[in-house]
Amino acid sequence: MKQLLLSLFLVTQLMTCQQNVAKQNPNSLQIQFTNGLWFNGNTFVERTVWVKNGILSFTGTYIQNDTIINLAGKYVIPPFAEAHNHNLESAYGLEKRINAYLDNGVFYVKHLSSIKKRIGPLMHQYNNPNGLEVSLAHAPFTGTGGHPIALRKRYLDAGYFDGLFNSLEEVESHGYYIMDNEDDLNRKWEQVLSFQPDFIKINLLYSEEYQKRKNDTTYFGRKGLDPNLVPAIVSKAHQHKLRVSAHVETTHDFHIAVTAGVDEIAHLPEIRHGKAISVADAKIAAQKGIVVVTTTSLITKNKKWPNYQELVDNIGANLKLLKDAGVTIALGSDMYNDNSVGEFKLLHSLEVFSNLELLKMWCENSAVTTLPHRKVGYLKEGFEASFLVLDKNPLEDMLDINKSIQLKIKQGTILE
Repeated sequence: MKQLLLSLFLVTQLMTCQQNVAKQNPNSLQIQFTNGLWFNGNTFVERTVWVKNGILSFTGTYIQNDTIINLAGKYVIPPFAEAHNHNLESAYGLEKRINAYLDNGVFYVKHLSSIKKRIGPLMHQYNNPNGLEVSLAHAPFTGTGGHPIALRKRYLDAGYFDGLFNSLEEVESHGYYIMDNEDDLNRKWEQVLSFQPDFIKINLLYSEEYQKRKNDTTYFGRKGLDPNLVPAIVSKAHQHKLRVSAHVETTHDFHIAVTAGVDEIAHLPEIRHGKAISVADAKIAAQKGIVVVTTTSLITKNKKWPNYQELVDNIGANLKLLKDAGVTIALGSDMYNDNSVGEFKLLHSLEVFSNLELLKMWCENSAVTTLPHRKVGYLKEGFEASFLVLDKNPLEDMLDINKSIQLKIKQGTILE
């Protein structure tokens, strides 16, 4: 192919060229990027970078380039990730939701629960160079009457599962697993594996009141696993090389999860209750390398509460406590009609983290906890050639970072 020399503002010509080539051989273009300022984890450094077969190289060993793109002093960062959401399972409005992710530079999404019968027909939209990269837990583990059984029942009654399930009992194993004891765990484990989850999600809700809520139907949907069962679940998952993500509500849930050695806390605890995380538990999380996903924007659903500002202040205090303890923090929103952009803006407003810290949380930590077995989240030799080109330095001005995106490259493919 004749070599093209392009400035960034002429890159649409390359997009047409690449799309024509990709019809025959995806990611076949070999591209050289010159005069770009590339994020190295701490600052921006001018580099010449090559992309071949969807992979980054900084060595300059390639001889022939199909295309040279002059980035003209623009800033290059890894793409963003959404480490907690549930909004990619329904076909209704799906194109709009996918575009909202990609338009904002969010390439990776961790889907914390899904019904495989619903999301299966949509998977052709995911995990390809032109779409979102998605990791899936499928059915979460809970106790009898626990979350999300009430939610699944409401959807069943509303007709969302028409053609899939006729009763709540049929939803079990697809929409949730009831795990009340180790016998349940051992008996159902092969079925869990048969759904090929990327990770295991467990639900801990008000575990300090487990005995009180266990047999009380007034708590339907507002309880979870027996906390004494969590270590066995974590052990079995780890034996099968599956990471465990724990939904938590309270500081006691957080304590149970970190002491059991889960890999990820899916929510900052006490978002709606306002208690402080134990310093000792935060240190355990840091020592074990447990990732805490923020989901702080959930509080915005309760702006009319009289103690709203107190809860926001407590969120900030708990995040600072985790930061000071050295805990790895990732961005996730758990907001069905949003993505991690709104989460970032709330975190930015709390003034707990520097721009550098926020950038690393959103690009590095969130990507790695979403796709831990992939070479993503960093601009390094041999990593996937996925990155964003910005017209301003995010370390100096990060608030409207998404509006500064000039170019999006995903696995060597230039996105429109």
